Amino acid sequence: MSFVQLDAFPTVGCSFGPSRRFSSFYLGAIRFVVDAPGVLQEGYEKYGSRPFKVATMLRWTVVFSDPRHMVEIANAAEEDLSFREAMKDIMGVDDAFGINVGSPDHGLLAELLKSHITKNAAKICGEVQDELLASLENILGDGTDAEWTTIPALNTVNRIMAQTWQRFFVGFPLCRNSEWCSLVTKIHKDVAILSVIKRLVPSCTFPFLVRMASSLEAKIDRATMLLGPVVEACMSEVDEYSAPNQQKVRNSLLYSDSRSTGEDSLLRNLTTRLLGFTIAVASTFTHALYHLATNPEVAQALRDEVDPVVQRNGWNTHSIDKMNKIDSFLKESARINGASSMGFFRQVTRDYSLSDGTFLPKDCFIAVSLLPLHRDSTAYESPDEFRPFRFVDNPECSMTTIAPQWLFFGHGKHVCPGRFLITHQLKVMFAYMVSAYDVRMEGGRTLRPPNFIFAEGIVPNLSAHLSYRRRQPTNGAH
Repeated sequence: MSFVQLDAFPTVGCSFGPSRRFSSFYLGAIRFVVDAPGVLQEGYEKYGSRPFKVATMLRWTVVFSDPRHMVEIANAAEEDLSFREAMKDIMGVDDAFGINVGSPDHGLLAELLKSHITKNAAKICGEVQDELLASLENILGDGTDAEWTTIPALNTVNRIMAQTWQRFFVGFPLCRNSEWCSLVTKIHKDVAILSVIKRLVPSCTFPFLVRMASSLEAKIDRATMLLGPVVEACMSEVDEYSAPNQQKVRNSLLYSDSRSTGEDSLLRNLTTRLLGFTIAVASTFTHALYHLATNPEVAQALRDEVDPVVQRNGWNTHSIDKMNKIDSFLKESARINGASSMGFFRQVTRDYSLSDGTFLPKDCFIAVSLLPLHRDSTAYESPDEFRPFRFVDNPECSMTTIAPQWLFFGHGKHVCPGRFLITHQLKVMFAYMVSAYDVRMEGGRTLRPPNFIFAEGIVPNLSAHLSYRRRQPTNGAH
């Protein structure tokens, strides 16, 4: 993509004249790597609804901030504005995993995850609740020690997530297999490192670096071997709560698996998708824990909501649905932090014009600026302030709501199909942590640790430690 083709879009983060375009481009790219939120906020304040471009290490990206543009981009046809091609090129995860995103198996797997797992979430809620309690006891202890214990926050949450979420996808006993759980956490770490490398090196060198810099392929191979017997057993029996259309999906998957070979193996594709699912969820949960630990006055209000409901009805979907304060806390934490300062990445696959005449040349990369939209003062009062109960009194603003000012789960054709499942389990885990444990930052610190920022990526502080102790229950809720 040449400079000239994008001259119609104003530049944010660097300025240049014809004689120093390339040097200024890389200076702007370095600034974006270390302060993407600041660059995007500058563009949002300076240009408002007008799109602008920013330099990243490998390309220009045209950034949109107008909700009307966002909706149009979200609903554009894949053959015009390609989500798959953009994510493949930007993140490199599919290349690293050896997944062909264009294969029929890829879409079939998405159908399985959407149709089977999500629809059966309520049926297996009890199993996952058992797994959460088991993972907490395994990792945090049985609660007999009333003293404060200090843990590395993000690493510990990753371990809990690895066991709890795998109960959804691979079931018992594989979810408690120490080798499987270890592979999950190691692969998460490898993917995070490789996604950083992908932002810094040309695409043609990335597959070579994957092979040289990590043992990811070997880990995926081993995980696939462990998952194989589970998939075979699952496919050979009919779930007692499977609907006919879900059984049809399974039969289709069996057929697809029988004709898939090499890098397009459905089983390998399934393995990588399941392994990668918990990365964003762990970050979202850790963000919320940091807010809880630095806002201790909020904990009792949350317990006053959780404990009576659980005491009356136990831990089930109906109880969790009544926890509006928990939902609001998690949504506000996600609004303030997010998983990325940009989203809705698309690669323009042919010359394309938006409805207002904005021209996007072929091969242009575009994105939507998320943080400014989530902190827009016209949508949120005191938008930079963390208000845990901001959404309590408005049931239409739950975490799973899809709206132009709330884009955590996406919008349009690529909205997250598992958002209800994800939100439900986040609420279960957070409600249980609030009810069963006291949580604070190491040493009783009151300032929330700063997020780790790399380009558009936003990750909870990597080195922060939390302290916890088991609460003595005042009722039978635990």
